Amino acid sequence: MSPQIQKVNPSFNILAPNIYTGSATLFIEAGPTGISFVVLNTGDCFQAVVTYSFPNRMNPAEIQEEMEEILRTEPLLQKPFSKTHLIWTYPESILVPPELYDREQSKDMLELVFGDLVQGSIFHDFLYRHNLYNTHRIPDSIRRIFEERIPVSTQRHQYSLLIDRARQEGNELFLCFYSGSFTLMLCKDGNLQIIRNVIYNTPEDVAYYLLDTCRCFEVAPDSVKLCLSGMIDKKSNLYAAVYKYFLYIEFAELPPHHAVAEEIRAHPPHFFSHLFYQALCV
Repeated sequence: MSPQIQKVNPSFNILAPNIYTGSATLFIEAGPTGISFVVLNTGDCFQAVVTYSFPNRMNPAEIQEEMEEILRTEPLLQKPFSKTHLIWTYPESILVPPELYDREQSKDMLELVFGDLVQGSIFHDFLYRHNLYNTHRIPDSIRRIFEERIPVSTQRHQYSLLIDRARQEGNELFLCFYSGSFTLMLCKDGNLQIIRNVIYNTPEDVAYYLLDTCRCFEVAPDSVKLCLSGMIDKKSNLYAAVYKYFLYIEFAELPPHHAVAEEIRAHPPHFFSHLFYQALCV
């Protein structure tokens, strides 16, 4: 490990006692802001959450180095699981309707939107409930690390799963906060308008992006419901900046029909709710 990089310790390391991994399913969420692990047993109970948050503005080489170290040392990965599902959160993703989808042109489309500085492997998720393709790109160096370290049952992109979460009627803006970035998904009258990841520096940046998104899609801020998940706290400056402009704000709850270990319930539900919902949509 290079001298300027300090080993990343888990932000959360929550384990229920007596987890039998041999029949359980492991879900891994991985991207430029960190990596998380969730364990779901055969009794539909979430028993473990382990998250690593990367420092802001890490370059691709530093991210690769941290990923390698985590995959090498994380105790959960030393145990056998019945299945392992990998969920990518890299933001280079485009949702394409079938009439415009051309597998051979996918590389050109991604490079047109996101550039060609980072070479990556292109994946295609078909979202049959929405009749859309999600074409997304993962850096080759990261893809190789996972292929070498972890046998994976399925790979999906976060966007492909989030759009299947239950939506409220009317207009809803779903937000999932990470360290220095957030994923937003706007549904207008129940129809998906946009889903993307945004990098921010200050709480005011977040408020600006949300208001601008509402403006672009002609949604009044005082009519949209904000659903917050991830690393945001009601007492934070980040929440205060958002609260100034939106009337209807709630924190995401845990899935209603699945059990969650008491050790996990000791923490605010919205910290991990997006991880659980993604797991249930795989």
